[in-house]
Amino acid sequence: MKNPLSMARCALACIPIMLAACGGGGGSNLPVLFPTPAPTSTPPPAPAPAPAPVASAQEKCTAFAGASLAGASLKDAKLVAAAADSAEYCKVTGTLHGTLNFEVHLPTAWNNKLLYAGGGGWDGSINITPISPSGSTAGYVLVASDGGRQGDALDASVFLNNSAAQADFGYLSIHSVNEVTKEIVRQRYGSDATFSYFEGCSNGGREALIQATRFPNDFDGIVVRAPAYSFTELFQAFVANGKALAAPGGQLSDAKASLIGKTVAAQCDALDGIADGIVSNQAACAFDPAVLRCTAGDAETCLTDQQIATANTIYSELKRADSTSVYPGWGPGGENLGWPLWVTGSAIGGTGLQFMFGSGLVKYWVTGDPAFNVLGFDPELYSAGLRLAATTLDATPDLRSFFGQGGKMILAHGTNDWAISYKGSIKYFNDVATAVGGASTRDASMEFFLQPGVQHCSGGVGPDTVDLVDAVVKWREGGAKPSAQSIVAKKLDPATKAATLARPLCQYPTFPKYKGSGDANSADSYSCQGS
Repeated sequence: MKNPLSMARCALACIPIMLAACGGGGGSNLPVLFPTPAPTSTPPPAPAPAPAPVASAQEKCTAFAGASLAGASLKDAKLVAAAADSAEYCKVTGTLHGTLNFEVHLPTAWNNKLLYAGGGGWDGSINITPISPSGSTAGYVLVASDGGRQGDALDASVFLNNSAAQADFGYLSIHSVNEVTKEIVRQRYGSDATFSYFEGCSNGGREALIQATRFPNDFDGIVVRAPAYSFTELFQAFVANGKALAAPGGQLSDAKASLIGKTVAAQCDALDGIADGIVSNQAACAFDPAVLRCTAGDAETCLTDQQIATANTIYSELKRADSTSVYPGWGPGGENLGWPLWVTGSAIGGTGLQFMFGSGLVKYWVTGDPAFNVLGFDPELYSAGLRLAATTLDATPDLRSFFGQGGKMILAHGTNDWAISYKGSIKYFNDVATAVGGASTRDASMEFFLQPGVQHCSGGVGPDTVDLVDAVVKWREGGAKPSAQSIVAKKLDPATKAATLARPLCQYPTFPKYKGSGDANSADSYSCQGS
């Protein structure tokens, strides 16, 4: 709206002009009623407003506390000070639909990338620490979740007649939390992550393959370690092993496990060119437990026929009644370290983790009967239930969509893994080739590495520390295949973190073979060779 005072001034200033126009000629004697004011200089421009204060890292962090965002409730947000092994970051915790908990770390100095860390077991807790060293130090937004339940990773009871919990654990939780995290990242930094990555082992490896097959656009690069990609088949093998151990005379003591492990090492260790305590040429290691058959009664230095039968069950392929394959069985090596926890259970009270996990699937997912006697479980009678469970739990080898959008994948597995057999990963790798149209198509976007002497996800006599996140990043962003990056795996001293031995990480089917001279603990003394 115009100013009335300005309008009045304008009208008065126009009077002399109007009068002059009425009197004609420039000699008019009419008085000048309103002298023309002297010209004035242009006023200086108004000062620019002061810039709004920039929010501090602390303020940007605490703004998330108590907020509702993308359907999630953010419970807490704290700025965590830099420490010796980590830079400053904002720790945000939240929940989706009341049962799916997650945690996001937002670094103050961000590398514009995101890394999601997979879970383990039946989940139930959050472990946000990446397996690869660079994941903790390179400035990633870190994300992790609990699979949609809270509690013991061995306890599957929450899944009994609970379709929501089954869906979250089976395939939805990672994708759902990832969608929320995208909005958190936008709010904190004003932009999306340039690249997003995922790394997981065991059930986390299964989660990785679920993401690649069901939600192929969620991540640009994926590291899959020792994946339990087919819970229903793996857990049937767990139950079969438990039945063999529970059969009369089938038990295997720690002394028997140690005897088997030492015999395998004596037979197969030097197949890589040096007796260094690590069986590296796994493909050439053909161990038959019958070589340890007792000839004069049971003793700690031999195996009875029943114990040989148990060992053969563990090493052999599990088949259905129609002779089709269920699970490929385990390869020999590291029994002394792995069996007390996973197979015999002597380290945890007498029941191995294999049978515990298998029992959870049978009781709470397939039969729906918490009192079911798992030792009497017949997969043939519950084939329909197993197939139904597989539609939720198991990952397929069809990676066409993931590869088609430029995704890169690294698969790695320890050869002394007594939770999940490395032979299962070999099968998956081969099945991917069939699913995507050939080995050349697969190999353009996926590479596979065995880790000699490494137990489940870590541990064992072999070098178990290797940075595969860094490797997949270099591949996805720079085009360098991991097999061309000269990656070295190391064994670290638990106290000093210094490397005690190192080996080149060899692309399957090659293995690190000793060159014939040089330091046995140095990676330079080995080259990747085929059998």
